[in-house]
Amino acid sequence: MVALSNSKKPKAGIVDVIIAVILLVFSFTTLYPFLNLFFVSVSDIRDVVQNGGIILFPNDINFDAYSYVFRHAQLLSAYSFTILITVLGTILNLIMTTLGAYVLSSREMPGRNFLMTIVLITMFFSGGLIPTYLVVKSLHLVNTMWALILPGLVSTWLLILMRNFFQGIPMALRESARMDGASEIAILVRVILPLSLPMLATLALFYGVAHWNEYTGVVLYINNNKIVTLQVLLRNMYAAATMELDSERLPPPLDSVRAATVMVATLPIICVYPFLQKYFVQGMMVGSLKG
Repeated sequence: MVALSNSKKPKAGIVDVIIAVILLVFSFTTLYPFLNLFFVSVSDIRDVVQNGGIILFPNDINFDAYSYVFRHAQLLSAYSFTILITVLGTILNLIMTTLGAYVLSSREMPGRNFLMTIVLITMFFSGGLIPTYLVVKSLHLVNTMWALILPGLVSTWLLILMRNFFQGIPMALRESARMDGASEIAILVRVILPLSLPMLATLALFYGVAHWNEYTGVVLYINNNKIVTLQVLLRNMYAAATMELDSERLPPPLDSVRAATVMVATLPIICVYPFLQKYFVQGMMVGSLKG
């Protein structure tokens, strides 16, 4: 028996090594596209052309593409505006989604199934592009940051996830708080929300990424060139670089400019995600368990 148990230990070690190798391969395939973008953004045009855009490591490192991007006069204002709508929009999204999910998760709420049906209908049938624009225009939101925040204030899918999470919290906690004289707002703030940090982090990540990547709303509702998000400005910068190819002042290689703009746009989100990853995975699993 001792010999048999000892013979199994090397097999377990081999399995661990195989699993580790597989995880390393998957990690590399996930990480390398970002590394390749960075390598292309700091590489010479000859290396990019010769390797077909796939670079394991740059031979000659230069930051001309980043210099071209960061010397734009409107970059700082675009960054500031994007951060503003991301932070403010995410806070309002969390408030409205949490309030709606709490009401729909309450068993004492009359007609909650009917309200949930109406919410689900909006998930499959939208109002349409032109009617939405007319509503935004009639509310005098065109050329304001509110046109980028209010139309998407609540996501139906995230509302359902939050509602499912609230339904998974024992109702005895609410009943005990009511017996102690707590109001519904007090129950939500003091009892429910402290237990909902994983779900709140999940919602914050989804809403935050959506606001950070805002492009379509700016194209539809913003006609003022002084009010642009980072994504729109970077797209305009890349388009300007293509137009400058025929001018006397040549820009950096287009592939390097494109890679630099992608890095500038995605790096803040990449830096934030590790801090929310634990809560994100936990919130997604718990929020989808109860339907």
